[in-house]
Amino acid sequence: MSGHLLDTNVALRLMLQSGTIGDDEKLNLARDGRYISQVCAIEMAIKHGLGKLDLPPTFRTDFARAFRAVAEDLEADILQIELRHIDRLSRLPLIHRDPFDRLLICQSLEDDLTLVTRDRVFAAYPGLSLSQI
Repeated sequence: MSGHLLDTNVALRLMLQSGTIGDDEKLNLARDGRYISQVCAIEMAIKHGLGKLDLPPTFRTDFARAFRAVAEDLEADILQIELRHIDRLSRLPLIHRDPFDRLLICQSLEDDLTLVTRDRVFAAYPGLSLSQI
């Protein structure tokens, strides 16, 4: 597999704040396959439930449908969490402490995807392909 895996912060920027990512970055994202992980859905649901993330009303009525619609709008396939990702997670160095980001890193490494993020800490992981915006 090849392409780009969107970090949650990037997916939210694309979803909620159109125009905040430059044309060059959008062009780079359009070149290969684009993926959004179930990890992003979990993180968004938890943060929304805690009142830390305001999402459109469609997420309150049917979160799964709303997330699938976001993936479709972003022209991204939804990347499933698989046991091989979790296996990699069990061996991943504890450089980054955010569990959602750690799992995204593992998915990116396992599936040979470029992780698109604003998080500079990700660069400390050897072998991780990054596109920082």
